Order: sequence, then C-alpha cells, then structure tokens
Amino acid sequence: MAGSIQLSREALCDGLDHLALQQLRLMDQLIRCNMMLEEKTRSGYFLLSKTRYSMGTNAVSSLQLPSPDSETESLANVVTSPVFLEGYKGDIMYHRVDVSFKDPVAPLPEEEEEGEVFETQKSKKKGTRKRQTADKKEQMIDSDNSILENDSEKKASKKSTRKSVNRDPIRWFSALPQQTLRQAQQDFKSSISLIAECATIQSKLRTINKEYSRLQEIKYKVDGGEKEE
Repeated sequence: MAGSIQLSREALCDGLDHLALQQLRLMDQLIRCNMMLEEKTRSGYFLLSKTRYSMGTNAVSSLQLPSPDSETESLANVVTSPVFLEGYKGDIMYHRVDVSFKDPVAPLPEEEEEGEVFETQKSKKKGTRKRQTADKKEQMIDSDNSILENDSEKKASKKSTRKSVNRDPIRWFSALPQQTLRQAQQDFKSSISLIAECATIQSKLRTINKEYSRLQEIKYKVDGGEKEE
C-alpha cells in the first residue's frame, strides 16, 4: 500500500512540475504577445494620425463609416476549436482561436434579367415553330442548335468578363488610399491576429491552472493518507 501511494505521489509531483513549467512559459508568451499587440496598435493609430494630417481632419473619421442600417460583411472570420493539451498524458482540452481574412475583391451578383431574357427567347422560338411548315423542320432544328450554342458562348463570355467589387474597408476613406493608411490597416490586421493568439494563450493558461489545482488537491489527500499510515 505504501509503495503504491509513493508511486502515485511521485507521478503527481511530476505532473505538478510539468504544469508549473508550462504556466511559466505561457505567462512569458502572454506578456510578449500583449507587448506586440500594444506596439502594433500604437503604430496603427500613429499612421492614422499621419494620414489625417496629410488628407485633412474629416478625411479619416467616423463620418466615412457605413450607417448602422447598411449591410456590411465582415472580412475577418474568427473560429474557435477545442484542442487537446500537447505534452500531457491527461485528456485536457482548451480552446484555440484562429482568425482568417477574406479576399476583399468579390464578383458582383448576376442580374436577374438574364433569366427573363432566356424565357422570352424560348417563347419566341415556340411561336416561330408553330408558324413553320413541315418541310422547314430540319432547318429550324439546325437554327435552334446554333442559337443555343450562341447563347452558351455569350454566357461563358459574360462569366469571364463578370465585374467585381472591392469591399476593402480602406475604400471607405479614399478611392486611392495613401501608403500610411495602407500600413495602418496592416497594423490593425496584425493586432486582430495577436488578439486571437492572446485569447488562445489565456484559454490554455486557465485550463492548466484548473488541472494544477485538481492535482494539488489529490496530492493533499495522498499526503494525508500517508501520514495516517
């Protein structure tokens, strides 16, 4: 009995040491990540102030932002996924936060008039078929096939020459954004990625703290049972 208690105690001590080292590493990573986030955010605001100085005070302000009633789509996707804690034997999970940015350039939606035009062309073909004699049926079939081929070629050409729209938020402030405004946008994008990284580290740190407290309680019980013996 004493041997099994001694083994379990040694395993608990090893687990506590491993978790304590991970806590120190994660706290160091969190501090570094927060410092980088502060640096990127400060740089972004400084570049915004330079842009406002060169373009004018009202050029980059809340007046250019879309109204609350307008439909705007976010170009940043935030996804959380449960992940097992690596380098640990227990089944401990934390939430990892990932950020992905969409392409701001998107094709325009197809016009609804294309379907109506196709239906009118179809009805015209039916009317002309009724007026044709039996001797001209073969010629009509050939002409129908050529018309369908032309329609498919036109649709293919329309798809290739389909217009696109730039949904980049930087276009809210200027059609030709300055370099300082573009650099500020990149700094704020980096800030979003760093916020997700900080959230992941904090989730991992909270999970390790809970596991550390759990193992510590078990160790206290084991130590109490060993003293009674």
